Amino acid sequence: MNDVTFNIAGMQLAGLVTNEPSQSPTLALHGWLDNAASFLPLMALLTERPVVALDLPGHGLSDHRAVGAAYYFVEWVADIVELIEQQGWQNVHLLGHSMGGFISQLVASVIPERIQCVTLIEAFGLLTFEADQTRIKLAVALAERRALAAKKAPVYREKERLIRLRAETSVLTAEQVAPIVERNLYAVEGGWSWRVDPRVRLGSPFRYTLEQADDLMAGIQCPVQLIRGQTGFKDLDKALLRWSTEVKKLQVNTLTGGHHVHLECPTDVAMEINAFLQQQS
Repeated sequence: MNDVTFNIAGMQLAGLVTNEPSQSPTLALHGWLDNAASFLPLMALLTERPVVALDLPGHGLSDHRAVGAAYYFVEWVADIVELIEQQGWQNVHLLGHSMGGFISQLVASVIPERIQCVTLIEAFGLLTFEADQTRIKLAVALAERRALAAKKAPVYREKERLIRLRAETSVLTAEQVAPIVERNLYAVEGGWSWRVDPRVRLGSPFRYTLEQADDLMAGIQCPVQLIRGQTGFKDLDKALLRWSTEVKKLQVNTLTGGHHVHLECPTDVAMEINAFLQQQS
């Protein structure tokens, strides 16, 4: 894999590419607190298009947002729309895991003319708030923001311990998560510190209501492939019940594995994605 960088809105986005991006790449977007290394086992197995796997702002080797800015979900959507427009990419295949999948759906909804198809790994629909949760969610989010301002970034002596803890949390092996953890760390005096912007961890002050999500999901015009892990994100069942009829060209594949099924079974996931892309040609 090769390193790549893009500059948008005064920020540098880092990523990994299989080879020189074409005008119709697979654009891979990782999950929350992950980074482009999440796709390393998969990238070498995807044969249909060049793959560009990004570190979203605040993650991996990409820049953090400016002082005073926040990591609202919609801002990541805006970043990807700007990148696609800036590069002049057409007929893009969006590949998103978890949070990256939610981002991919909104990108497909707002610029359908540039998106040919979408593959979602352990993501479908949108995470929503009930309207009567708005006030309390805002209050909690603002309290978390104030508390973060008083905290100092911790330093960890052993990188291996962080890898083990992440593996246990994600129900993965240390070997599977090590590249992701290492890309999210940097060396400091006395050990290691997280490269991830701590503001990424803050709770969202707002989300769409179900009715707003209905409108956004209805904007997805292209074929969508959902790849699920048998022991993955159970809320996908409810999301499919609500929005599977909105997304007219949906196919669902369930594979052995959990929420990071693309790390557990990269060969099986790649086979499904390659077949899906062959259908679009």
